[in-house]
Amino acid sequence: MAPKAWILRLLLVLTALSLSSVVNAQQVVGDGKGVDSQLLWVSPGPSNFPTLQSSDIVGHKGVAFGALFGHYRKPLAVEVTDATGVGEIMWVVDHATTADFMWAFGIKDLFQLGILLPVVIDQDGVGATPFMPLGADDSTYKLAGSALRDLRFDIKTRFVGGGAEIPDRRNFGLALDVAMSIPTGDELNFAGENGLVIAPNAIFDFHRCKFSAALNIGARLRTEKARLANLTVGHQGVAGLGVTGHYLDRRLLLSAEGTTVVEFDGFDRVGFEYRGGVGYVPDEAKAVTIWLSGGSSVGTGDLLATPQMRFLLGLTYAPGAEEEAYEF
Repeated sequence: MAPKAWILRLLLVLTALSLSSVVNAQQVVGDGKGVDSQLLWVSPGPSNFPTLQSSDIVGHKGVAFGALFGHYRKPLAVEVTDATGVGEIMWVVDHATTADFMWAFGIKDLFQLGILLPVVIDQDGVGATPFMPLGADDSTYKLAGSALRDLRFDIKTRFVGGGAEIPDRRNFGLALDVAMSIPTGDELNFAGENGLVIAPNAIFDFHRCKFSAALNIGARLRTEKARLANLTVGHQGVAGLGVTGHYLDRRLLLSAEGTTVVEFDGFDRVGFEYRGGVGYVPDEAKAVTIWLSGGSSVGTGDLLATPQMRFLLGLTYAPGAEEEAYEF
């Protein structure tokens, strides 16, 4: 065979291999490993709100604990386009029931150390099956019915608001909370991250007798990004704003909250969740609070895990909040 023919064949083979690698690269999509369907983080310790943080901390050698049970619907979806260009919305996680168990410890009236154990009690959805490779065993891509989530630790310190003679008239407060999640959860079932997540959070609040307000501003900084389909979850900004009214000798609490999440990469995916809540304080010492909260969300872009509907039931025991009620 002529040398030119061999050269042409070699060029054809190389061209075919390069085209094949381009096609394969275009077909490679993220399977969702390390994407958590729950982006609502709560923290242990005293607070005047169902999920937002106050600047209050547990007193020296004090111990607080709480539990938050939640049910949310349609938190995570992607649009899958077939060969004809027709798109279909698929709910990776259609609904989930979760529980967060948390404890907080006070040190020198300056610091609060917290630990939080979150679990998924029940969940359902298509999981990552739409993105599995051809011929793969779908059992490894189906969504598990329950899972452990990432263990979280946090440390909180208060700068302003702890020295008021009458705690119920302390007015403005300022605190900083830094949380860290470690990848102990089930990252294959949308219940855990690929790596560490550091979450600093600045807390500004105001409390006077019958009225409380708080603004939380922070970030989620990930050591490892995650991909689902063609979308990436990386560093995110988070914020929350809430108000609470205290009625009937501070036994009845009425609250409204709004929380938002935005992807730092491009700032093109933003989710906003709004909730109303009713709280009840059953004990004279006012150390126990029971919350019932619910709401919905709006958002732009995919992969933000802001559910269409969420319901929460919470219980908090935080000794040290037993000061007497005062009127304006």
